[in-house]
Amino acid sequence: MKTLIVLGTTREGRNTVKPAKAVLEEFEEQGHETTFFDLKEKEIPMLGNRTYVDDEEPVPEDIEDFAEEVQESDLIVLVAPEYNHSVPGALKNTLDYLFPEYNGKAFSYVTVSAGGFGGIRALDHLQDITLGLGGHPGPNLPISNVSTNFEDEQPTEEYQEKIKNFVGKTENFVEKIN
Repeated sequence: MKTLIVLGTTREGRNTVKPAKAVLEEFEEQGHETTFFDLKEKEIPMLGNRTYVDDEEPVPEDIEDFAEEVQESDLIVLVAPEYNHSVPGALKNTLDYLFPEYNGKAFSYVTVSAGGFGGIRALDHLQDITLGLGGHPGPNLPISNVSTNFEDEQPTEEYQEKIKNFVGKTENFVEKIN
């Protein structure tokens, strides 16, 4: 299974990178081909010309790369913290550049919070957004108290088990919709 993992935050000092890398490692351990798309490492301006609108304004190179990765993937895993009861603007902006590329794609979600709710409000919004884009919302993994549960870049034993279960559920989901 070809898996695209999108790290949807660009903030300095972000803790979301720890769970994103742990999920990436678990997908790789299970034998899946993975691509890691970190928005912080990309140059994605505020929404301009989208990939599906024929216009004179060029589409940013990183968006062209993103579109290609989306098209080639069997699964898109969105990893995002909750900001002000929703998703980071950088992630929403990136997702909005594409539309037909998402049609029928499987999505799963890892949401992160510093507190005890695991980013469930961001999760709610991500599911609505990807459904509206023509994707298939799938399994999710809310991660609470990220600083405590991912000390020294590694998940606690409890969260390592949750990540394994998440990957297994996601594999089953992708098989069912394909």
